[in-house]
Amino acid sequence: MLVRNRWVILSISVVAQVASVAAIFGIPVVLPRLREDFGVSTAQAGVLAGLPSFGLLLTLLVWGVVIDRVGERSTMALSLLLTAATLGLLWVAPGLWAVAAVLLLLGAVGGPVNAASGRLVLTWFTARERGLAMGIRQSALPVGVGLSALVLPAAAEAWGFVGAMTLPALLSLVAVPLVLAMPTEPPRTEPARRARAGEPGPDGGAPPRSPYRDWPIWRVHGVSMLLGVPQVTLMTYAVLYLVQEQGWSPPAAGAVVAAAQVPGAVGRLVLGAVSDRSGERMRPVRALAVTAALSLLLLTLLPEAWSWSAVPLVLVCLVLTMWHNGLTFTAVAEIAGTAWAGRALAVQNWLQAISTTLTPVLMAAVITLAGLPWVFAVGAVFAAAAVLVVPRRAGPGPGSATEE
Repeated sequence: MLVRNRWVILSISVVAQVASVAAIFGIPVVLPRLREDFGVSTAQAGVLAGLPSFGLLLTLLVWGVVIDRVGERSTMALSLLLTAATLGLLWVAPGLWAVAAVLLLLGAVGGPVNAASGRLVLTWFTARERGLAMGIRQSALPVGVGLSALVLPAAAEAWGFVGAMTLPALLSLVAVPLVLAMPTEPPRTEPARRARAGEPGPDGGAPPRSPYRDWPIWRVHGVSMLLGVPQVTLMTYAVLYLVQEQGWSPPAAGAVVAAAQVPGAVGRLVLGAVSDRSGERMRPVRALAVTAALSLLLLTLLPEAWSWSAVPLVLVCLVLTMWHNGLTFTAVAEIAGTAWAGRALAVQNWLQAISTTLTPVLMAAVITLAGLPWVFAVGAVFAAAAVLVVPRRAGPGPGSATEE
């Protein structure tokens, strides 16, 4: 039987995205075991962790067109099945290069779940509840990372890197029947159906205008790219920093990272609800960028003098760098409208994947030249740059609201 309650549908999309996040972003939390199993350096392990994001780059724009043409349900189910199958290939990969190829493929097949679940929010929820709904949907990232940080390091200690990555594969398979229980379309009026499909109206008017003819959507994309650098830096190197620089065990360091995901997820919900009331999606993002830049600088400098400050600052930086995602994704979806939402959210993910891919490469050079703690200072520079790019206001585009 199909599920038609929009909040249940949102919950299913969160489960699907948690599975996808655990598969793609669970790799950084087992970097110590990956490094040990394959005999690579810290910098090389960071590059391997960035390969799924490079895979996202190769396919996300195509997936966006597929979402707009085929729909969210079919695209998400296919992606989850391919994700599980790709992780299964790790068991037969003969060496490091083969593992690298599998990680690249993992990103290529796992990308559309995020964009598709974001489009569900746009089509099923009105503007007065969309910020909260997108915040709930975006909480899948910290929840997925938190579960990974809590479970995968211990699993890797017991079963190795490949054995630990079997758990996200199983979660992906569990999510498939839930996704298939969703309807293909929300209940909506004929004008909204035409807007979703990009068709002209009954009076012969033109299809909805491309949002990419104006600057606001480009600026929101730019902010997401810039703030993605400190976010990915923390996701990739927080466990390794606590193990290598502070002497923590991998499971204990993973627990620290997991602890940050709870306020990270709650903050996205709170900021989403606040933005629903105020109508401001981007002003809080500017404040977050300023605060994150200052906190990252403190994380770079203070633990050298007071080692006790490392863990609190890691927690603060992890949380702050997570909070912007729900607001920026909501802004992009609203600017784009239903006819362009799948493609616009795919572009959002694609541009963020550029940051996610290039950040470990950049930070590998920083580690080589200056040491691991200085990756946080470089992240602070990108957060400061984001302050200048945030648009003053990003409003909804045509056809973006679900009819009541």
